[in-house]
Amino acid sequence: MSLQSSEELECKDDNSQEDEGFMGMSPLLQAHHAMERMEEFVCKVRLPFPKQTWKKGCVFFLCLGIFYMFRPNISFVAPLQEKVVFGLFFLGAILCLSFSWLFHTVYCHSEGVSRLFSKLDYSGIALLIMGSFVPWLYYSFYCNPQPCFIYLIVICVLGIAAIIVSQWDMFATPQYRGVRAGVFVGLGLSGIIPTLHYVISEGFLKAATIGQIGWLMLMASLYITGAALYAARIPERFFPGKCDIWFHSHQLFHIFVVAGAFVHFHGVSNLQEFRFMIGGGCTEEDAL
Repeated sequence: MSLQSSEELECKDDNSQEDEGFMGMSPLLQAHHAMERMEEFVCKVRLPFPKQTWKKGCVFFLCLGIFYMFRPNISFVAPLQEKVVFGLFFLGAILCLSFSWLFHTVYCHSEGVSRLFSKLDYSGIALLIMGSFVPWLYYSFYCNPQPCFIYLIVICVLGIAAIIVSQWDMFATPQYRGVRAGVFVGLGLSGIIPTLHYVISEGFLKAATIGQIGWLMLMASLYITGAALYAARIPERFFPGKCDIWFHSHQLFHIFVVAGAFVHFHGVSNLQEFRFMIGGGCTEEDAL
């Protein structure tokens, strides 16, 4: 009886140690196992939605950019400058969508390839944000280039810093999901400072009409909403197993980003049309 009892106790101790070992895994090990399960799932299913979303978005902005670059010069006040600033926006959007499309295409090739293209994917997001600032700052501070130049330098420095941070291997791990969203949301929210500058200098009414602040706010709302859904894993956290193929947070994030980029293009296009209507001249009252 005593021998049998001791064996049973040892067996129970071993089982408890195994359970403790599983539940007591470090967050890094849990993240590693979670990533392995996700990689296996993606390799088996080859989710088409994110890849197709980015591919179609890339083709759309590529065609839109080519059309815009070949518009007659008579449609612009300063054709070369305006096409350059719009070209930077289109370049950022195309690179962002292209990098993400490539990442989702080769993600299952190997761990090394996946890590490399995930860094390109994150870098593309920063490039899109940086490129989005250029036409808006150009037209909003058209008659006062000094603050425009300063804000462009600041956003370039912050964007490069975000790209450097995204090259860290741990940046792509699941436990840093919230950090990833926070870095890019913070980069985008840096635009609050020039926006407040413009609103205070020109007045809210002019900013809301001529300045197209409404479209800018809508664009920011779309980006932030997409990033928040991605970071919080909504809706799959509330419906486990129901959103594995369609409508999970990563897909919703893609949709919101493409929609936000298009909204931003619409807003800065309105700014360009307004500048064309009033001409390229500036008065003392126009200086901020």
